[in-house]
Amino acid sequence: MNWHEAPDMRNWILLLLLLLEIATFTFLSGVRFDSAGDFTAYFQSYLGDLITQSTPTLLLAFGMTLVLITAGIDLSVGSMVALVGCIMASFPGNTEFWWTAVPLGLLTGLTLGFLNGALVAWLDVPPIITTLGTMIFYRGLCFVVMGDLEKAPFITVPGYEWLGIFSGVIVMLGLLYLIGGPYVYHSRWLRELFMMGGNRIAARYAGIPVQRRTLQVYTLIGFLGFLAALSFTARNSSISAGSLQGFELQVIVAVVLGGTRVQGGSGTLLGAFLGVMLIAVLEEGLRGASIWGDTYLPFEISHLEYIFLGALLLIGVWVSNIAHQRSRA
Repeated sequence: MNWHEAPDMRNWILLLLLLLEIATFTFLSGVRFDSAGDFTAYFQSYLGDLITQSTPTLLLAFGMTLVLITAGIDLSVGSMVALVGCIMASFPGNTEFWWTAVPLGLLTGLTLGFLNGALVAWLDVPPIITTLGTMIFYRGLCFVVMGDLEKAPFITVPGYEWLGIFSGVIVMLGLLYLIGGPYVYHSRWLRELFMMGGNRIAARYAGIPVQRRTLQVYTLIGFLGFLAALSFTARNSSISAGSLQGFELQVIVAVVLGGTRVQGGSGTLLGAFLGVMLIAVLEEGLRGASIWGDTYLPFEISHLEYIFLGALLLIGVWVSNIAHQRSRA
């Protein structure tokens, strides 16, 4: 059965690859199970930690999928999340943090996303140039706000740590993917985004408010950047101006690996979720594959991460193009 005959086939293949990846790295890590209880307890802990660590990427992958569907891109997400976190870290860690730093962080995320959308929609600057420029600009603002310091006011904020543990992140991800996902999937709004990605000129003639939709998707990714900053700072307890460098690479690779075309007009949120998990298992597996022995290699195994990410990006684009060509045929 071809992918163009059953679009869900790609998600099944991603799920199979994910299970094979988990099994492979579990074997290489040398973990042994004496009973079914040990097996269950290990994988409950493993998957819980995996999802918790991947929450910022999962949040941004949702928005990045919608942006790529419109034939856009956002290279500034790493700098955006870092800037939101740096601004919130400028406030003292007490009860008032919830009424001062958090609302300001929300406003910052929305403003940064809206600025990206305005440059693309109103000034007609290509998305890759727009977000490359704002990526550098936002990172510069991080250093203006923080300097070379690393701040950790989040530790002393009452209840803030809940946003970084499994129960907190599962609420955020559940609301986004299990409630927001189906709503977006069945909405006319998403169909208009697909039309924009397929043919922007035809979308204009069809009466779709292209500029407004562009502003909406980039502002949405700004909001999700705020949520990602909450999750990241709650789990890591501190932030610096250099935090999350290269984060945008992980998000884009995961979304493309999940089947979203960088040319626009095609993509799934479930595929993006599975793509994030594939990369998360890869990162965790490379860190834990001590059975190979770094002492026998001129480099650390964990340094292979970027080699794999680059290869996955190229493979993801290639496979998406093949699937698109077959669907058109």
